[in-house]
Amino acid sequence: MLVKSLMRNANNIVKTLVSDIWTNAIGSRGEFAALRADTAFTLPRDLSEDVCAALINRIDATLEVPAHPRVWRDSSGSDARIWGFEKDIGRLIDEFQIERRITAIEKYLGRTVRSWYLMANRVEPVVGNLGSGGGLHRDSPFSHQVKCIWYLTDVTGQNGPFQYLPGSHTNLFGSREKYPLGEYRFKHLSEDDRVVEVSSGAGTLLVCDTKCIHGGKPIESGSRYAVTLYTSPHESEFARQLRALGLSAPTQMN
Repeated sequence: MLVKSLMRNANNIVKTLVSDIWTNAIGSRGEFAALRADTAFTLPRDLSEDVCAALINRIDATLEVPAHPRVWRDSSGSDARIWGFEKDIGRLIDEFQIERRITAIEKYLGRTVRSWYLMANRVEPVVGNLGSGGGLHRDSPFSHQVKCIWYLTDVTGQNGPFQYLPGSHTNLFGSREKYPLGEYRFKHLSEDDRVVEVSSGAGTLLVCDTKCIHGGKPIESGSRYAVTLYTSPHESEFARQLRALGLSAPTQMN
């Protein structure tokens, strides 16, 4: 067991170092270059109020469709998600400037994006909810990843703001005992680490390197609507993710 544990730790260290070296040497450029130092940043008023209102209407209408093949809900009934939301919004897709965002992601990561899709979600207060994403986690403990999240409603400390630990996307963050390499989810955080809550107005674009420890704060009141851009260097990754959720994958993902 000890040998296996040592080998696993060594493997985790190598994978993390390779990812960091690659991002430093090839990536960390372009419009999202500030993520390297800042972990996350916001661009207020990236979407207009009218566009936010139209998108909220599309989300509500889609979530009302019985047994929709791309709708997923968490076990508490708080977080309802629409995967492949670009297929539901027609010309509104132009408002997200997807090509521009993908170019920025590619320059930051130093690798090609081969597939992408939008996820829309509505989060509502339910007793015992864990917040959007089901608690604090990393999207990957090894490789750098980027999410673009658009708030469609005003977000305060009460209605589920995005939270993250600054610097936790780097190898220098925290002790290995508190934040072991290879771990995705964290129930307990160090009292010395300050969690940042991103409260902002409707239309704000939040960009984050989601190798960091992050998640939605459990919602206490009101509701929160958002749209998230997911990207992958793999052509079929999203169809696999949808199947894992028990949802119907579209015949062709973008």
